[in-house]
Amino acid sequence: MYGNKVTEIITPRSVTALGKLETLDLGYNEMAYLPDDLDQLKSLRALRVMNNFLEKVPMRVCEMDLKTIDVSGNPVIQPPIETCERGISSMKRYYQCLRQEEQSKHKTLEEYHKKTLKKGKREEKKKFGKINRLFLLKSSSELSRNNTEDESTSRSAQVSQASIEEPIMLSLQREPSVMGRTRSISFDEGIKKLDEHDKTGDLENLEIENGYSIEKEKPSKVTNSLKGLDRPQPHEQSVVKPEDAVVNDTLKVIFVGMAMTGKTSIIRRLIEGKHAIIPERDDRTIGVDIYQWDPHNNKDRPFVDCRIDVEDKTFTGDVDVKFSVWDFAGQQVYHATHELFFSPHALYVVVWDMGATNEATHRRKIVVQDQGDFGLRYDSSDEEDDDDFVLEEERRRAEKALERDIDEKVQFWVECIESCAPGTAILPVASFNDKFCQNEEEAKRRCDVMKQRLLKHEERRMAGIKDRLNRYAAENRANDEAALRLKKLTCSYTRPKLIFGGGESDSVIRVSGTDYTGFGSLTQKIVKVATGRDKAGSKYPVFRGHVGARIPRMRLKVRDVVREMRDKFKVVEWGYFINTLENRGLKNVEHIGDALHFLTNTGELSYFGTDLMERQKSSDNRVSRIKSDKKTSNEFQNIQVSQVQKSLIVGDDDDIDIDDDYENGLLSIDDTSLKVPTVEDVNSLSTVDDLNSSNLSQYIFLNPRWLVAAVACILRHDLDRELREARRVFSNDYRSDNVYEGNLNCPVITAEDALMLWQAKKFTKKAADRAQEYSNNMRITPFVFLQRLLIRFGVFVPIDLSIEKTYLGGKEYSVNVCDSHPPPVTMIELKQEPSPDSHFFFLPSLLGPGEPAEAWTYKNTDSWKTTLCHSIFFPDGVPPGLMERVTAAVLSTVYAISKGCEHLIRSTIHNKGMRTVDGPLRVKEILCWRTAFFLKLGTEVQNEIGEIKESVVEIFAHLVDHDSHLCVGSDFMGAGMRRLVMSAKGQVGDFGRKIWRGGYLLVLKSVFQIMAEYGGLEYEKQGFCPECLTKKAVSEASSWDWSIMCNAVKHGVNTMRCRHGHMIDTPLVTGPRKSSLPKKPTETLHLSKFDNSEPIVPVNDLLRGIVLVGLWDGKLRKIVRVGSGFVADKKRGLIVTASHTLMNIWGEKSTPFGEDYYGLREGKVVIGVIPRQKDTENKSTEAFFRYFARIVAKDPCIEEKGECHLDACVLKITTKMEYDIGGNGDGCGDQPEILLLNNQDAIRRERLQQLKITEKCELDEQVRILGYNQGGEGLLGPGETLNRYFDFARGYVCKKFAGGQDACGYLRHRFIPHEEIVVICPTIGGHSGGPCVNQQGEVIGILSRADPAERQRCYLVPSYEWKALVKQAKKNVVVGYQMVE
Repeated sequence: MYGNKVTEIITPRSVTALGKLETLDLGYNEMAYLPDDLDQLKSLRALRVMNNFLEKVPMRVCEMDLKTIDVSGNPVIQPPIETCERGISSMKRYYQCLRQEEQSKHKTLEEYHKKTLKKGKREEKKKFGKINRLFLLKSSSELSRNNTEDESTSRSAQVSQASIEEPIMLSLQREPSVMGRTRSISFDEGIKKLDEHDKTGDLENLEIENGYSIEKEKPSKVTNSLKGLDRPQPHEQSVVKPEDAVVNDTLKVIFVGMAMTGKTSIIRRLIEGKHAIIPERDDRTIGVDIYQWDPHNNKDRPFVDCRIDVEDKTFTGDVDVKFSVWDFAGQQVYHATHELFFSPHALYVVVWDMGATNEATHRRKIVVQDQGDFGLRYDSSDEEDDDDFVLEEERRRAEKALERDIDEKVQFWVECIESCAPGTAILPVASFNDKFCQNEEEAKRRCDVMKQRLLKHEERRMAGIKDRLNRYAAENRANDEAALRLKKLTCSYTRPKLIFGGGESDSVIRVSGTDYTGFGSLTQKIVKVATGRDKAGSKYPVFRGHVGARIPRMRLKVRDVVREMRDKFKVVEWGYFINTLENRGLKNVEHIGDALHFLTNTGELSYFGTDLMERQKSSDNRVSRIKSDKKTSNEFQNIQVSQVQKSLIVGDDDDIDIDDDYENGLLSIDDTSLKVPTVEDVNSLSTVDDLNSSNLSQYIFLNPRWLVAAVACILRHDLDRELREARRVFSNDYRSDNVYEGNLNCPVITAEDALMLWQAKKFTKKAADRAQEYSNNMRITPFVFLQRLLIRFGVFVPIDLSIEKTYLGGKEYSVNVCDSHPPPVTMIELKQEPSPDSHFFFLPSLLGPGEPAEAWTYKNTDSWKTTLCHSIFFPDGVPPGLMERVTAAVLSTVYAISKGCEHLIRSTIHNKGMRTVDGPLRVKEILCWRTAFFLKLGTEVQNEIGEIKESVVEIFAHLVDHDSHLCVGSDFMGAGMRRLVMSAKGQVGDFGRKIWRGGYLLVLKSVFQIMAEYGGLEYEKQGFCPECLTKKAVSEASSWDWSIMCNAVKHGVNTMRCRHGHMIDTPLVTGPRKSSLPKKPTETLHLSKFDNSEPIVPVNDLLRGIVLVGLWDGKLRKIVRVGSGFVADKKRGLIVTASHTLMNIWGEKSTPFGEDYYGLREGKVVIGVIPRQKDTENKSTEAFFRYFARIVAKDPCIEEKGECHLDACVLKITTKMEYDIGGNGDGCGDQPEILLLNNQDAIRRERLQQLKITEKCELDEQVRILGYNQGGEGLLGPGETLNRYFDFARGYVCKKFAGGQDACGYLRHRFIPHEEIVVICPTIGGHSGGPCVNQQGEVIGILSRADPAERQRCYLVPSYEWKALVKQAKKNVVVGYQMVE
């Protein structure tokens, strides 16, 4: 039912047919309400109703057993929008609070009614006498009877539901025969009078009239969050509300802009008026300043109507709006802290100085020289009539400078706000109006240019989004992930609400802090937008569902406690805060958490906890067991990294049934969670995000400015100087001989030094000490909590400087750390302070300028390597600070896993056996720049024979423009487009498993998790063809859209073809999957590649051309190495085999490089052949050793350059043994030898079989590799016995690799193949040097080696590579008695 213009849904009377409905998607329809009887769908677990016209989510719907609900994009007023964003649990708690309030009201009214009647009787007796007492007795008896018969049975049943939707109002009406006048009193007033009467006992002074009757009335008024307001009613009855309803009356206003634009001056003028003290030029804002503003207090400004247009029309009354004003510092270094305080329910005021401080935006005075009789100037003195080229060029230059100034100082902030809080209201304001007092028209013109530029940028973005949506629809891909994301971005609630207008003549509000002008218009605009009278061109008020929305009264009680405690505490520990609230009667922890989040949205405090209170209760019981279990606590070591995914679809992921990934086409990269087993139950899963986020509930910042000031102690460009000064002050307490001190410069700081800087400031130290003193079961100190908070938001990035190489911003920070240093602080095993000696923090926001010049190439010099590449494409640019967040997320995650989080390695994703890494991860190198980072990671893996080897993967990520030489696919990009490219190099075998599980999958998950947090950002995910990266120019590389990759996985497509025709294995690009990863190597061989036709030349016809090649050690009297080969020239007795069988071409130090026979003094080559047989039907495939041979041709680069490019050599048969030798060939050295070297007739009599050679080879061509298996068989392991029986393996050609002559990489140090053919064929040791033949029996190459990660992936030396060696050998061989020239 998604997107079908549905206006109403009706639940059938019999819900049997819908009894098993679990997910209901009603998004993008036109529904105005949800029916209450939707709760009849008992199996419903997920409800999606985004982008409709819903104003309320009924309580009965919220009380269903739902796991997720999505009401985003609706004009919701109840529950408030921020409550809906936090998910179904928060919505349930909201209605629970309202229900409890109504029940409390009912109980209070019962008691009040009893006291009133009882004391009214006594007053009547004294004042009116017997007649009135009798009348009162009659009226009160009727009233009591009505109450007991009606209200006692109905109210208790209706109060939980009806009282919430229609709050009970009670009127006290005087009987007409007793008194003819009425009087209105409030409930609070009545209680107060009653209390005074109880103390004095004076009935004469009780102002509440006697003889009132009680009846149910409609609600008549509403009060604000601070006091009750009475309003006369049109009817004759006097109304008393049992307790005034409460709505939110506070809006958070955030002022942003570049440094020195006058933000602080504007704020002080707004709040204090013309008598405000304007800050000096050097008096800059540090971090954030916070102010409280009540527009009613501005006496020197015209009257402003501050009444809120209350959205719930069942209430009437006057509620005045108030503001929490936040002044953000404009310096670049503080931009990293904005995510800590930005809120989606705030008004953002972007201050621009109209380019007054930018001299480039002003037109320079140019004296135009006399141009003679034919000049282009007119006689008129009007400057506009000037048509001089120089003046025109100057106007154009100034205009371009103004546009750049707008982009850098206004559009920058619009994009920054939009990325952190999509759909928010943004009010641009122009400052420095006094600079244009002599030229007001210029100020108006600049503001018009700014307005039009912002609007055109938004129009261009929307047009681009719609064009891309139409393209998806034309390609029948409207339901692709990217298309759905684009459709969401077209909704009004995700687009920035740009608010302009300073009047009929002004397009933008202009103010001057110096002359105190324009503040009346600015105040009017802010108040009208906040109260809903100015809807900024929208159908609904901008802050609908936030300002004026009904909230539980207990939230205001929590706020009152916060305000009382703020004078004493800047930061308070959670346990102490909860105990304080319990003393005030507030005991529900979940409701308190909701109240704290509400107060955070209104700017009252800063709280970073999550909805994990219930999990935290159970985790508290586990902490004691974790402390006592050292092994368990070590498993949770160093989990200090997390990027919590912010989503409007909130629920418990563990309770959602996720279908099989293969059926849904879900790639392993798409699931960005890293899940860990809990201590209680290893089968249950909790995310790293949960562990970190739950720990962020331990402290509450009652004064957010203290948090900002604490961060500002670290994020400063003069950090070096501040550290030196702090060390001087603490020289007696802190060690001065720290081994890291010499390397400690920006952007790196130790945990010890961060603590020292905080301790050096009195305001931070005093607040932390007081919070620590007044704590209840404190688990960590405030400063440790502060470190974890900054890690959570990417301000601090844990980093290990003891690795091989660490370059940050072009400067090396690697240090040698002693093994005796203690490990860093853990998240579960809590200590007083973190270990300073081995804990460094990287500060991405302090990275200086610099770009990677030649840090990466997508080309490979080794055929066993490949480059995987994925990207995130941004059609309309990227938000500020994106790369900082990506770098922080990736480095933090890699650090956590590399420091012993084995549970992250062993755990699974959704219980499907999908691991992120294959083994212990070790960081070898880190290089960081402002827009890029490089990682070199090593993973310990076990090979087939049980040896532990290290697999190395290189990973590079770079945010590039279309004109960068590192931008893949740039030929298909336009100006202004950007791309975040992630690429990795490693072993290609087993579908690149060692790359994916060696850290690349981990990096992609971290990056995609960050992208999921950007709600208003347009981007597309893509995968690139590895063959294009190798063979084509980077700019021409072909890509696949993410939906195409998902569909290929979903439908089981084994290969994908790119735009240039390259055929790529699907798992190589889409990542490892449980359903696609083989349990055995042979299972992944594509049998579909083979047809049922028999080869033209059968194997039996080639048997005698295949020889067994062995290296004979005359000293040991045995064969020490064995391989295969084939006869290339039967007349001359030439045999081609692999060089590595007979010499060291890898560069291993155990034997001399390139020397024949591995440097053995008595070494020579022994050749085994299959004897000629008379029985053609039952031919034996057993070979016997018959000849000796020597090497006559090999790669000349071995001696010339000291490196090998060709794993092939040519042998010449020299002698023949008298008798054939079987077994392991031990008797080869004992036989008499017959000379064949220069005897052509003797060679002919041996009747050797020669194989044909071809240089032609096609992809997907069926081939066979022939040779002698030495991999062991039956009970015999590899190398235990020498196998002399011929066998073969079938396969196909999958790739041709050309490394180029300028290769710079090495395979085992010195082997650098120029060209190779990659064949998928399950070969075994001993086949090395054996021929690979096509269906015609022609040799296309010889086997060089198999991939260690994927044994069925083989590498051939092409025949055209070693054919020159055969020609050379023929020239050097004497035939008969004459040398052939």
